[in-house]
Order: sequence, then structure tokens, then C-alpha cells
Amino acid sequence: MNIVLIWASNNPEKYGNKILKDLVVKGYTVYPVNPKESKIEGITAYSTLADISEKYEVVNFVVPPAVTLRILEENREILKGKKIWCQPGSSDEEVKQFLEDHGFEDYITDSCIMLTNLS
Repeated sequence: MNIVLIWASNNPEKYGNKILKDLVVKGYTVYPVNPKESKIEGITAYSTLADISEKYEVVNFVVPPAVTLRILEENREILKGKKIWCQPGSSDEEVKQFLEDHGFEDYITDSCIMLTNLS
């Protein structure tokens, strides 16, 4: 399974770094997105979702709800058919309503991807 991690980080104190390392150790291919980094933990980082040409099934958000909503709005067509995963603290009622209103059928909110078996 291939997973995009929105706002992965090189800072080992941040969840964007902890999640990235956890997913890689579990054998997933991770495409980190962070416009401020070219590599994260040795993995090529992308500035935007549109920069990723590889196929992926899951998009995991580790950002505040307002940023999650903006990224969803700006990338609605790119994200159609993908599983949207919002880490705790990265969604709110507005994000959930957007997902419902725009036909996102496969999404999870308020759940940590590190605590779930994705297989």
C-alpha cells in the first residue's frame, strides 16, 4: 500500500516524522508532502499532491483542520477515490461536512494511523 503523508517532517518530535518512520518500518511506501523540505528521513518529499505521479491509495493528514480543509478543497479532483485519513486534531466538523458534501466515501477522522492495521 502506498500512502501520502501531508506535512511529513524532519523534526523527530513532530508526529509527521513519527508517523512516517512507523509506516516505513511497517513496509508501506510513503510519499511525504512538505513544501519546505526536499527530503524527509532520506525519502524524496513533494511540495504538493499534484507533484506526485506515483499511485497511492491513502492520504494521511497531520495538519490543523483549516489546512486539511484547504488542501481538500484545492485537490478535490486529485483526491477522488482515495482513502482520506485525518489524524486526531487534523479534522473538525467543517472538514467532515466537506468530505460528506463532496462524495468522499472512504475516510477516517480522529484516528491514529499508527494504531491501525491497514492490511
